[in-house]
Amino acid sequence: MALCYTRLLCRRNINFNNFRSLYTCSSLNVAVSKPLCMGSTVCETHDEKNARLKRPMSPHLSIYQVQLTSFLSITHRTTGLILSSYAMLLGLGTLFIPGGIPCLIEMTQNLGLSTPLLFLGKTMLAFPATYHTFNGFRHLAWDMGMFLTIKEVYSTGYAVLALSAVSAILLAAL
Repeated sequence: MALCYTRLLCRRNINFNNFRSLYTCSSLNVAVSKPLCMGSTVCETHDEKNARLKRPMSPHLSIYQVQLTSFLSITHRTTGLILSSYAMLLGLGTLFIPGGIPCLIEMTQNLGLSTPLLFLGKTMLAFPATYHTFNGFRHLAWDMGMFLTIKEVYSTGYAVLALSAVSAILLAAL
């Protein structure tokens, strides 16, 4: 229920004044303007106050230049999702495919794909695992207080990318 109301309130084309009964005024996120008449105050939201004061809207992420640190953070989370989907698909494949994963590997071999295409596929399957592993070691080093200057963050980031690519290629060559 709360999710439905939140989604409804977050849409830009809805007038918030129609939904005043859904939320209460608090000093944390609502500004209280001068009383219109004695004994009554008008509560306004942050967006209403900014519109009244003719303040510009905050820019979105599209104006920012992509940096290595933000790129590596996003890809670390993405590879974590990819690895968990690998685990889920392998588990479901073992459960639902007759003959399990060995049967799936045999079906892939029977497709007669070329060697470069198989190598590329295996590299793409191995890269998320190698990247997530090396970047995880990098995060563990950060937790120990190591490599925290900007220069070291960028150098370890490039090292993680290089090690991940080389190790994924080596794993695919096996």
